[in-house]
Amino acid sequence: MKAKRLLIIFLALLILINGCSSSKKSEIDEEDEEEIAEEIEEVEEVPGFVCTLTGLLDTEESNVKQRPIAVMIDNEINARPQSGLDSAEIVYEMPVEGSITRYMGIYHHLPSEKIGPVRSARPYFIDKALEFGAIYVHCGGSPQALKDLDILKVDAFNDLKGTPVFWRSTDRKMPHNLYTNTKYMREVSETKKLENKNAPEYFKFSDDFLMPDGAFQKKITINYSGYYKVSYLYNDEEKAYYRFINDTPMQDKETKSDIKTTNVIIEKVGIKVLDNVGRLQLNNVGKNRGYFLTGGRLIEIEWQKDSRNGKTIYRDLKGNEIRLNKGITWIQVISVNTKIDFEE
Repeated sequence: MKAKRLLIIFLALLILINGCSSSKKSEIDEEDEEEIAEEIEEVEEVPGFVCTLTGLLDTEESNVKQRPIAVMIDNEINARPQSGLDSAEIVYEMPVEGSITRYMGIYHHLPSEKIGPVRSARPYFIDKALEFGAIYVHCGGSPQALKDLDILKVDAFNDLKGTPVFWRSTDRKMPHNLYTNTKYMREVSETKKLENKNAPEYFKFSDDFLMPDGAFQKKITINYSGYYKVSYLYNDEEKAYYRFINDTPMQDKETKSDIKTTNVIIEKVGIKVLDNVGRLQLNNVGKNRGYFLTGGRLIEIEWQKDSRNGKTIYRDLKGNEIRLNKGITWIQVISVNTKIDFEE
């Protein structure tokens, strides 16, 4: 913004000099001088405060100092299309029992009038929410997840405990009709004195648009299961990945906006079934391999997480922490056995 202001002042002075040095030595009209002066005065430096989860600027410092909120979001067929995924700064997708997947959106400075459908907690989603110091928003959960929330003293909004941030819509049947929004969650967070005016620095972002030294990949498809085939298609003009579910473009239910992202991280984990209900254990503490996509390029990476509340670090195979392009990030947590299709 400062450079833009100096450029306008320079151009104004250039006009004045050219006017004074013309053969006729003509003077700029008083009206022209006043107009230039007004333009210069109107050019104010707009403050830019960085969202630490996206690297993007916001004009309000209070917005980027809000505490992250992690919301569990339904991905069962009857829950689609979802609401509010386009407003999350970071979104995780992970398997749950029944050969389905579930989302968790991390909400920081972008507002959303409707988020959901909201669903239940799982321990490995809690592990990710802990990395952000987030308020965890859910409706019930597995026995282990509910126990973990209590033992770990996680600040949480649970619909089954009557937290007044939820409502049920009439256009869908239970349990796929529970919603929340950022306004209600922020109000209750303030009332309960849970706002710590802090958001952690999570990723490292590149100042210039980054194209990693990897293979060009136009499209990538992650085959979770039959009804949970996820694809990302790179748009070179927008420098963004459009998201598809079962070859159908994903859109927000309310805004009809396309679901897209700047960065995609694929995190491979070991998975095992724990009980006859099919509940899962995801080994997301430790380290393993994965992939990173941005700018149409793909590189292989290694992730490492040393404890349940420790931050997951993503490094290239030379040991350097990866840098992301500024924008939204989707993180796909998959089994080491999940099939991935690549298309150039």
